[in-house]
Amino acid sequence: MLTLGDMCAEPDFSLRFVDGSPPAADRVVDAVRVLPGTSWHRDPLGDAGDELVVIRPFGDGPADRQSGKDKAKQAAERLLRELARQRATALVVAVDRHGPASVPAAIRISAARLNLPLLTTTKSLQQWSELAPRLREYRRRHAEWQAEQLAALLNRLPDRLDDADVAVMQRVADWLAAALEGEVLVSDPQRGVLAASPATAPGTFAPLLMARSVEPSGAASPNTRFVPLAGAGSGTVLAVTARRPFDDAGTDLTRHAAKVLGLIDQAGGRHHQVADAERELKLSAFQLLMIGEEAAAQRVMAPLAPGLLDMESVRVYVIDCADEDREITARLGERAVADHALLVRCPAFNHLIVLDPARDGAPGNAYDSSDMPSGTTSGTPSGTTPGTPSETAEALRRIVTSLPSHRMGGSRVRELGEVADAYEEARNALAQASRLPDRVALAEDRMHLVDVLPPKTARRWAGTLLHPLLTLPMSRRDQLLRTLDLGLEVRHKAAGRLLGIHRNTVTHRMNTCFDLLGLDRDSVLNQIVVSAALKIVIAHGHDDLSTDPEADFVAMVSVPEVRAWAESFLRPLKDDPRDLPRTLRAWLENDTHVESTATALDISPVTVRAHLRTAAPLIQRELTLDLDGDSLPDDDEHVLSGVRPLAFALHATTGHTLLPSRPVHD
Repeated sequence: MLTLGDMCAEPDFSLRFVDGSPPAADRVVDAVRVLPGTSWHRDPLGDAGDELVVIRPFGDGPADRQSGKDKAKQAAERLLRELARQRATALVVAVDRHGPASVPAAIRISAARLNLPLLTTTKSLQQWSELAPRLREYRRRHAEWQAEQLAALLNRLPDRLDDADVAVMQRVADWLAAALEGEVLVSDPQRGVLAASPATAPGTFAPLLMARSVEPSGAASPNTRFVPLAGAGSGTVLAVTARRPFDDAGTDLTRHAAKVLGLIDQAGGRHHQVADAERELKLSAFQLLMIGEEAAAQRVMAPLAPGLLDMESVRVYVIDCADEDREITARLGERAVADHALLVRCPAFNHLIVLDPARDGAPGNAYDSSDMPSGTTSGTPSGTTPGTPSETAEALRRIVTSLPSHRMGGSRVRELGEVADAYEEARNALAQASRLPDRVALAEDRMHLVDVLPPKTARRWAGTLLHPLLTLPMSRRDQLLRTLDLGLEVRHKAAGRLLGIHRNTVTHRMNTCFDLLGLDRDSVLNQIVVSAALKIVIAHGHDDLSTDPEADFVAMVSVPEVRAWAESFLRPLKDDPRDLPRTLRAWLENDTHVESTATALDISPVTVRAHLRTAAPLIQRELTLDLDGDSLPDDDEHVLSGVRPLAFALHATTGHTLLPSRPVHD
């Protein structure tokens, strides 16, 4: 995540905090908004959450002088009040030279009162307009920098913990001092200085350590950290002073260094702390793949596992460890996959995620299920021939089948840039896996909705629906679309962890998307339509605007191929004597609320839940997250991966309109 502290360290932006501004170096910057001229005096601001807003101070032009000082102060107060209300990252004032005197007093006073971070920049508004589109590159470069620093830390460690000594501790201190452009000291009350970088560091820290010994609870400055090394009862401390205030990245690097230094100090006593650094490196690579940054992920993994991600295709497996301690399974998995695949501990669920390379685009990498009991479909779609088993797939299957509470889902073979879609497929396959004898299932190679839609009509309809998002600047557009896609598939807390951002950021971006589209986000049917449009754009791209999107939607879902797909999808429900499609349709029409559905059908909520439980395994989808509770999760946390195909199948086969061809607006 790119922060204000990171941007202040970039000479390109020429940013400085104004004296008296609240501490905000760790505030995340998602985008930059440049308000040219005096437009901010009168034009509506729009959505500015998590944005860096750049203005020119009043008094710089004839229009400002004519407006009068009082009118200018009122305009500044309105602007800052709105920025504070929307939790904008900060306000930047373009000035000729840095310093509080360059910023009008009205702005400084209002910013201090509203607790809004205030900075100055010597770059012009025109220069900022040219810098803003490059923000995505800065964010990517910052993420790579942090991952590269972790890799550099690993490279400074010995091959064997028994070889760890003070020389290794000094190498780690040198690395941290260079990474943070500061001074580092490792010291112990009894043993004295253990490592220092540069050599002058002991003199720098002597008064600070003395003051800390007198008042241990005293707060350090924003540029200084004292971190005890790992180990119960140890008095050894890592002291760091950096050139600029600590942000999340600097704090993380310091924390990792303290862990590794503690491990070195104990010489083999805590091997798992080195493994933590490797795990976080792997997680960084996975999160980069989830946002489509495959080249960056390859660079991140290169120091740890050269060539592991140098492939065009991949299959993703998700192992659900239920309520068990997943570290036991993880250790088994790490030994099994060795250097053949990437194993990651899921940051959102008690899952393990494995990325298995499909070298040379081999369609196999699925295991041969010919030795399984008759009637099972563990990973092999009906009507297809099992591929050549991969070492990874076979090893993972043996682990899962040996652990009764575990289950595993696998994706189809996907391109490396489609890891997010592969992950979604693998996670969805878990629903089927729990009902199979060996608790292992791969995503079926049967046709999906996007595969059977007429491409030209679908592209035109989807492009029209998502037009307000697709026309945003590339960095902002890609960020919002990636977050929207995953945020409609899993809960916001889980999406945030998978993408490496805060859940509130996910919610904010989702709200931004639906506001731009002018749609009611609380409508599940609206969410389904938007999600389908996203899948179309991701798979097929988009065309010029449609003159009649309603007609395009009707034409798109009425072709024989869609009808055949829908009938095949719903066919398993026909064998049940209850009218399950009727219940499912009413459930969707009532925004997936069980109580409302029961009232509409004049049956009990228990019966509705029973119908949903019966239907889910028949169509191999999870339809709801909480069938046992009195109510479903909030709509903004609803998962669409199961209900999206169901809704389209019901719409296409029952002869009764279900999905809105024009989504419901606020």
